This record gives sequence, structure tokens and C-alpha cells, in this order.
Amino acid sequence: MRQLRGLPADVGNLDGVLRLLATPRWIGWTLFALAAVLVCGAMAWWQVVRAESPGGSLLNAGYAFQWPLFGLFFAALWWRMLRAEARALDEVQAQRRVRDAPTPVRAAPAHSPFGPRPAGVRPGGMDAGTGDAPAPERARWNAMYAALAAGEERRETPEERPS
Repeated sequence: MRQLRGLPADVGNLDGVLRLLATPRWIGWTLFALAAVLVCGAMAWWQVVRAESPGGSLLNAGYAFQWPLFGLFFAALWWRMLRAEARALDEVQAQRRVRDAPTPVRAAPAHSPFGPRPAGVRPGGMDAGTGDAPAPERARWNAMYAALAAGEERRETPEERPS
């Protein structure tokens, strides 16, 4: 699946997982998961001892079977979260490498009219006039905007109207 998106196949490898485990956040998650597994193991042992006692029942034996499953759940969840984060981190880094890779720039051929500026085009493009005067089209638009602005200034505001 990752190959289809243009990412390397070894995204989320063991090296990335081990590198991620050294972060403070994952040290905390690892200690939490280890404590949860140990507590589940202790609870399973406690249920075995209760099931073997004179007051024990089949219910205690069932719990003795369930607690190790809970511990396995914590361990599996920890592993899946770690792999998912390592995979996401590697994918982001791979996309960044692809994005930051230099793109080849091809120069225009010598006979091409698409150089820095085609022949006969003045700086400023079509808006460029002659000398200090603007181009005729720009002068017409400037005059229209000046007329609109003058009309806005002549309007009366509600405070200026006679009562």
C-alpha cells in the first residue's frame, strides 16, 4: 500500500521504533504498559490462589483466565500504538524528503522566445507608457476611479442633512 503512494517499503521499521522508544513520552507509555501487565499478572495469580482456597469458586478460576488476557491486551495495544506512531513519523519524513528534493531546472533553448523577457516587451508589460505618463488604458481606469472617489466625497452623511 505504501509503495503505491511513492513511499519506501521499510517505513515503520525496527530502527524507527527503537528511535521512538528513546523519547520521554514513549518511556512513560512503556512504563505504564509494563505496570499494567504486571498488575494483570498479579491479579491473575491472586485469582488462582482464591480459586484453590476452600472458599474459591469456578468464577475465581474464570477470572484467573481473564486477567492474563487483559495483560496481553495492554501489551498488544502498546505495540500497535508504537508501530503506528513510528510508521506515521517515517511517512512524514519520507514526504518531507520528497518535497525538499531539488527539482531539476531546464534552461530554455537558445532559439526559444521564452527567455527572461521575450524580445520587444518593455518592462512593465502592457501597462507601460512612454516616459513618465501611464499607458492610455491605465490612464482611463485611473480617471474613472478618481471620478468615483469624487462622487463619494460629495455625498451627504446623515449628520449633514438638514432636519
